[in-house]
Amino acid sequence: MPRPKRFPSEDAPAKSVEAYLRKITAIREKWTDKAKLTSRGDEKALWYRGQGNASWGLTPSRWRKEYAEENEAEMRLEFESVGRQLVPSDSHREKWGWYFLMQHYGAPSRLLDWTINPLVALYFAVKSSKPGVNASVWVIDPWEWNKIHISGLYGPALPGWEETEPYLWDLEDAMDTKNTDVRRKWPIAIEPPHVDRRITAQEGRFTLFGTARDLTASPNVNRRTRKGKHAKLDKIVVPNSSASATHAHRRSPAQLEPRRFSRKRPAHAARPAG
Repeated sequence: MPRPKRFPSEDAPAKSVEAYLRKITAIREKWTDKAKLTSRGDEKALWYRGQGNASWGLTPSRWRKEYAEENEAEMRLEFESVGRQLVPSDSHREKWGWYFLMQHYGAPSRLLDWTINPLVALYFAVKSSKPGVNASVWVIDPWEWNKIHISGLYGPALPGWEETEPYLWDLEDAMDTKNTDVRRKWPIAIEPPHVDRRITAQEGRFTLFGTARDLTASPNVNRRTRKGKHAKLDKIVVPNSSASATHAHRRSPAQLEPRRFSRKRPAHAARPAG
């Protein structure tokens, strides 16, 4: 008898954009406690991450094989030394700004990109997939994730908050200490300082990892705690040969849903509900 899958939406791959969006809607409705909603505006945004291989877990570049044994403080120092050429001379960068820039320019970091736009996630999933390999889009509830894994937090954090400080040493302290890179285990869902227009345009969000190397390894994922809560995480598989993959690969996220992204709406067009 096959082992049950941990992620409910894996069982039926999304073979079209329409099927993908139906799955997104179903996940959102399943995870929303309608009894606590007083209006549609109270509904909290879910986060989405597209990956080119459905078999991959959720691991940031810092914890992948080629960088796992490297010294993060040294990598940060090297990036900041070289990276001053990449930012305006009058631009003030503190540790958080530099760390998000490392992620933006492809340097190894413990940040993992997400977006609040499911179509952006679908676009990047199929764009990065290889022939014959299924892509996937992960869906997470960042509110429940932080509530369960980070004491005292009830939603996404901001850089510089007390709860985020154990995840990133000041660079001088990091160079002087013999301690490990971070002082927390499980990732924290964090809103970015919008240091780059691309992050803003893609409605980017991040999980910042601690010492755990795969977010899916948390024992709280899709398992209820003593208080009845669980870390909500799901995965939608997008077959490489499906219509959704072909359609999304040839078009930008704006073209996938033109009415939402267009700046002007025809006078006769109905205004979207809500």
